[in-house]
Amino acid sequence: MSRLKLLQEQANRTVAKTAECNNSLKDVPSDGLPLTQYFQIHFQHIHENTRLMQDELVQFRHHIADLNLKVEQLTALLIEQQAMLSGKSYPLGQRNGRHSGH
Repeated sequence: MSRLKLLQEQANRTVAKTAECNNSLKDVPSDGLPLTQYFQIHFQHIHENTRLMQDELVQFRHHIADLNLKVEQLTALLIEQQAMLSGKSYPLGQRNGRHSGH
């Protein structure tokens, strides 16, 4: 699911939750404390946002891992090409100043 679509869905839910909260505030008892439904709506909203953010973090971590792999591959290719141009040869384990075991 694209980030834009997730943000749009989240915005739609936020608008709906805000309307529910405003309606629940009208039902404040005479002692001045809001009803439990008011707090329940806020906690549901917080949990939903937390879940969405955790899902998004997982996606970002996967994306970053993929990008790191691509950067390492490109760096290795550049080192190989530089070695070919300069006439030097680097053993596999000594490329990029790292050992092949990472």
